[in-house]
Amino acid sequence: MIEGKRRVFKPKLETKVRREEFQRVSALAALEGKTKSEVVRDAVLFYLAAKADEAYQARESAFAQEIEAMANRVCAMLARQGRQIGAVFELTYSNMSGTKEGKAAFEAAVTTANQKMARSVQKDERDLVDAMKKAAKP
Repeated sequence: MIEGKRRVFKPKLETKVRREEFQRVSALAALEGKTKSEVVRDAVLFYLAAKADEAYQARESAFAQEIEAMANRVCAMLARQGRQIGAVFELTYSNMSGTKEGKAAFEAAVTTANQKMARSVQKDERDLVDAMKKAAKP
């Protein structure tokens, strides 16, 4: 059984240009060994791709601004927490530093807290690096 050829609908697009523009298209077609229709088709497709890229860039810019705003809010929260922790730290130190034992206990607590925080940050950094590696894989 022989199947008939399927007709592909190719709509026609027409426009008018000034004589100079027509001559430029003709010259470019001759230079590139293409028909005028191919040159105009390429130009239209190039234009459409550029417009799509502009829209994409605008969306990306909006996302970048939102991410920056969120990062600024997080940084502000961390700064507030840092000031509050500093106040507690100073209060605790001033109450404990009156004796040798109190000062030693305070310094030991600070050392232990710093070590725990460093381990936690290192783990978070490793997790973040692993997540980024997974996201970057094609």
